[in-house]
Amino acid sequence: MDHIPFTKISIEEAKTALQNSGEPVRILPQVTTSWETRRKPPHDVDQDLAKQAFQWLATLPKDTRPTALALQFPRIANRLAEIWKRPLQCERYLDELMIDRRGGRQGFPSDVAADIAKVKLHFMDTSSSVRFGVWGDRIGLD
Repeated sequence: MDHIPFTKISIEEAKTALQNSGEPVRILPQVTTSWETRRKPPHDVDQDLAKQAFQWLATLPKDTRPTALALQFPRIANRLAEIWKRPLQCERYLDELMIDRRGGRQGFPSDVAADIAKVKLHFMDTSSSVRFGVWGDRIGLD
C-alpha cells in the first residue's frame, strides 16, 4: 500500500488552519507549470497549411472538413494530413488533442473541438486497417 503524502507543520500553523473561516490555508506555494516553455518552437511551416493538408482536406466529405481547425490551427491540420494513413498514430493524435492528460490545458474553441470530433468519427468509420483484436486491443498499421 502506498503512503499518504503529508507536510509537517507546527502546532501554531495547525491551529491557524482550524480557526480559519472554512477556507483552506496554503502552507506551500502552488507550483504551476508553464507549458509554453516546453513546446517545440513554432516554425514558419506551422503558420500555413501545407500542400499535403490541402490535398487531405479535399479527400474528406464536405460536412466533415475541419475548416475551423485548418484556419485557426494549421499546424494541427498539417500533422493530421501527414499521419492520416497511419491509423494507430492518427487515432492516438486525435485522442491527445481532445483528452487533457496534463491538467489545466486551455482547450480548443468549440468550433475547432467540433471539427476534431467530426474528423475522428469519420476516421473511425472509414479506416479499414484499424481493427480490434481478440482482447479488444486496437490492431492496425502504425
